Amino acid sequence: MSKFKYGCESYSWVMSGDKYIGDIPHLCQVIKRAGLTGIETSLRMAGKYGKDPSLMAEVLEEFDLQLVATSLGGNFGKRRALTQEERDAAEQTFNFISKFPEPRLSLSHYSSDRENLLERQCNAMACYNEIGTMAKDKGIACSLHPSSYPTSIFITRDDYDVMLNEMNFDAVKYCPDTGHIARGDMDVYEIFTTYISMIDHVHMKDITKDKKWAANGEGIIDFPNLLSMLDQADYKGWVVFEEESDQARLDPDGATIKNGLYLQNTLLPLGY
Repeated sequence: MSKFKYGCESYSWVMSGDKYIGDIPHLCQVIKRAGLTGIETSLRMAGKYGKDPSLMAEVLEEFDLQLVATSLGGNFGKRRALTQEERDAAEQTFNFISKFPEPRLSLSHYSSDRENLLERQCNAMACYNEIGTMAKDKGIACSLHPSSYPTSIFITRDDYDVMLNEMNFDAVKYCPDTGHIARGDMDVYEIFTTYISMIDHVHMKDITKDKKWAANGEGIIDFPNLLSMLDQADYKGWVVFEEESDQARLDPDGATIKNGLYLQNTLLPLGY
């Protein structure tokens, strides 16, 4: 019996461009084969299933999977309040995920540069807090997932200090991504230790010493140690596997199955 709920992010398939958009049955079939129990995806990736929650529910039931979370991204940071268009996009996502048990919103960010950084970081956090408050009023949990791409606005420890100091934890919690933390030259274990009480969603992703994405278990991240930390903190949320390696880009199905084998052969025997 696992101590955690293990899900799968759809990003490995996203890296293939438009090839898998709307092919939720295929993704769910592979995730089920991998031994994972839920899917995290976006409305865009879900295609027609993202427009009709009843269709999505039928597929999830067929493969005995749960909707872990639905992601919502945006180029927040230009202003300290959401535009009407951004509020409408949030409401559309709320309307979808509210039809599922334990609904969760996973927030992300995209940006073309790091200019006017502090102002944009504070503005973005004000927008995330606004979305989180809207979600909370509808009974939807909300987590912020920062990334480490060169133009992201939350990459380094200084960036994280701003992000977490500005976060309204009554409405938004922190979703650490192990690979992105390491790629930002931070100590993954120190970040988990420091912010463990603020974590309510987790992305597990591996990376090599030279900051290349790797299959889980083939990089430098000590996943058993992190799971032990979560266990000691009585963590109740999802642990979501994700992979961005070159191999995952070429063969997302195979990468997902391989991550499932790592879970079955390495992590579950340790009691996690």
